[in-house]
Amino acid sequence: VAWDLVSLIAAFEATLPRIILLNTRTRDSSMLLRQTMKLSPHVRVVVLGVSEDDEAEIVGYAEAGVAGYHLRSEALEDLLVLIHKVAAGGSLCSPRIAAILLRRLSALATQPRPAAQELVLTSREIQILRMLELGLTNRDIADQLRIAIHTVKNHVHSLLTKLGVSTRVQAAARARSILPVEDSPGN
Repeated sequence: VAWDLVSLIAAFEATLPRIILLNTRTRDSSMLLRQTMKLSPHVRVVVLGVSEDDEAEIVGYAEAGVAGYHLRSEALEDLLVLIHKVAAGGSLCSPRIAAILLRRLSALATQPRPAAQELVLTSREIQILRMLELGLTNRDIADQLRIAIHTVKNHVHSLLTKLGVSTRVQAAARARSILPVEDSPGN
């Protein structure tokens, strides 16, 4: 059971989980998901409490690498089936979630592909992207960097545009694929 980064790390140290159930209503659930994937990229994550109405959240979790979704409206028996399916290496979601993900995939496939160009981020943008990856708010970022909140908002907007995404969750998921892994202290 984890509710913040400290408890997440403690839980990983106590056990080596193969499957993690992530309640989307937990404060900072997106940050916990990103940190989970950093701590153990091979862990399988099932998100609980997803609303079928929140397409951005559904897509963001898919981009972050979840293996299954359990909707608020689904029964406990459905969750048990989902856990067994994910444990066996599969993925599972409701037909409604599948439709949302397929629409997103179709939209991506029909977008014109721009000529490959190198993504150029400033050192400040990289710094802020790493903080987005940690799930920090604009206020938290402004406080840590000792800059104005409107400056942070400008950087976040610029990052979303450069990365070609529309949400912070999507930016954080993209960060995993474009930013080099930072060594932790002592490595």
